[in-house]
Amino acid sequence: MAKKTWGNGLRPKSKDAPPPAPLPKEHEELCNHCGKCCYKKLIIGKRTYITPFPCDYLDTETNLCTIYETRREVYPECLSIEVGLTQSAFPEDCPYVPVMAPPGYKPAHEDYDWSADWQDFDAFADEMEADAATRAKLRARGPTAPPMHVEAYAKILADPTTLAELMKAGKKQ
Repeated sequence: MAKKTWGNGLRPKSKDAPPPAPLPKEHEELCNHCGKCCYKKLIIGKRTYITPFPCDYLDTETNLCTIYETRREVYPECLSIEVGLTQSAFPEDCPYVPVMAPPGYKPAHEDYDWSADWQDFDAFADEMEADAATRAKLRARGPTAPPMHVEAYAKILADPTTLAELMKAGKKQ
């Protein structure tokens, strides 16, 4: 296996830094709820890859954060859009990238072939700090299944009213 830096997502530069100011509404509205930014990342060399492991607080059926309003207090490692854009946390097709990314931004990649590492699934899951339910779900899906965010996003595109209703009810973001 190539030398890899495993990580429970990307980390803010300083845990002592004050939380960023909320984004203006027009920036918040850019989010298409694809869910990719809420999956833990793997850094290999100078490339960042999106792993199959979601954040513990992501509802993988809807791609919505279950603690959105308090995410920075409950999970300080949750990156703001601004910090995420300095750490390659967003893929090229993220709506934030063309609007807010700094010059020379290197997006997170989705093209890593996980099947070669599947024999080390438990070690990988340990490094990603995956809970038992997530491990079971991913193990059952296997290494060639599409990421869970793909299926949830397809549901959002097929019926955007469900997403709008959940957000209006204030249940998630």
